[in-house]
Amino acid sequence: MAFKFKTYEDQARLSVMLAAVGCFCAIVAGVAVLKRFEPEQFWVKYGSHSMLLPILGLTLLLALAASVTGFLVALHSAGQRRNKRSRLSWMGFFLNAGVITLTLSIAIFFALARNAVQISPGQLAAPGP
Repeated sequence: MAFKFKTYEDQARLSVMLAAVGCFCAIVAGVAVLKRFEPEQFWVKYGSHSMLLPILGLTLLLALAASVTGFLVALHSAGQRRNKRSRLSWMGFFLNAGVITLTLSIAIFFALARNAVQISPGQLAAPGP
């Protein structure tokens, strides 16, 4: 399936695909944050030298980049007279807006609740019987 990106119908399909990519990345980031969330202390616990921060930053950045691009593409193609798939453009517009909101919410939640923990090499070993 080759895209010309010149027709508004292709732009509408592209915006929905970018919403799907952004949503997948945002869900991966949300699962990574919620997996380490401790509600009693209201913090997200992670090792100070773990790969959580780079992976989380990369997934949030990818989700935001895909969603903002899809949002702008959908905004460009929605409401055009020659667009036979105007409804798909509007769907892409609102889906991307929702993914942008979700991504920023996850990023703000992590920024407010993060708690880096120093883990010494002795703590990594399993306790003996």
